[in-house]
Amino acid sequence: MNFVFRVDASVYIGSGHVMRCLVLAKALKKEGYSILFTCLPQQGDMIDYIAQQGFDVISLTPPQSISIPENTEDYVAWLQRTPLEDASDFLSYVDDADWVITDHYAIDKQWHKKIRGSLHCQIASIDDLIREHDADVIIDQTLNRLAPDYHSNGLVLAGTQYALLRDEFSNLRKQASKRTSPTTNVKVLVSMGGIDAPNATLRSLKALKNQSRLSFTVLLSVRSPHFNAVQQWCSTSKNAEHIAFSSDIAGLMLEHDVAIGAPGSTSWERACLGLPSVIIPLAENQTDICHQLVKSGASIKVELETIEKELAPAVENLIDNWDKYSKNNFFLCDGLGTRRVVEKINGINNEYNATL
Repeated sequence: MNFVFRVDASVYIGSGHVMRCLVLAKALKKEGYSILFTCLPQQGDMIDYIAQQGFDVISLTPPQSISIPENTEDYVAWLQRTPLEDASDFLSYVDDADWVITDHYAIDKQWHKKIRGSLHCQIASIDDLIREHDADVIIDQTLNRLAPDYHSNGLVLAGTQYALLRDEFSNLRKQASKRTSPTTNVKVLVSMGGIDAPNATLRSLKALKNQSRLSFTVLLSVRSPHFNAVQQWCSTSKNAEHIAFSSDIAGLMLEHDVAIGAPGSTSWERACLGLPSVIIPLAENQTDICHQLVKSGASIKVELETIEKELAPAVENLIDNWDKYSKNNFFLCDGLGTRRVVEKINGINNEYNATL
């Protein structure tokens, strides 16, 4: 069976959608399925990175002019064209698929219907926003999300039990559970995602520069427009190290006591390893995740506009109550979600094959 992913990354979208699709794609590949990615070429895309991970990638037709999103919810501008135009372009490159998996806030039920009508395939949609889909499977890993939240005739896999994490996170849980509350030298992992358009990374570092007991590892990709500024700041700091990429995020998290980051998909990675965090929402679509993390006692929220005033006391609060926050994180996610999703897909395929 062949699976085709339709997903994008850009300076506006970020990298999270591609990264979680890669997790699922690698798990499906281990099952013997054929995998193909389709992506729109644009500034900040991850087409080369996906290829470096060992997958075939089709570059869709580049936009003739660039649409700049008016706000963080302008998802059609993320797509650079209408959903139906994108579906038509997709079909000009893809003429066969058993499954099409989408992960894009602008791709909607009309897109799904057009693809299903042409390819007669199964559709899976990865979502966080309770949008309307014409999908056989919907995957929403948001904390406390419930299947009935989606009015769908398909299978809805909702909640962090379906979080798309790599196996190394669940493999390291036992080791992570042995960590103890930090005292003098507190190691802080700062990771705002691959792009960090508002430059929350550098603002956070500056807000904490006088905290002598903290040392920082700063993870920020070369794809970020603020890469050079962050790299320069860290090079002149005695207690901050900047790295552009890590192939072992789970191991990196295990080495740190607390984290500062955006409340995206990485939230479930931190939760799986019991890593307390201060979360700084960078986009409107992170509002619900942020609310649920704070409500569960796993994280402390600091608004982007108040970093300079509120981040330092929030980090101190996190350290002082480390045991409580770490324990609450462990409750949220066991890291086995990818296996559960693949098992469900295998079950659907087995039922289909039984009818042939």
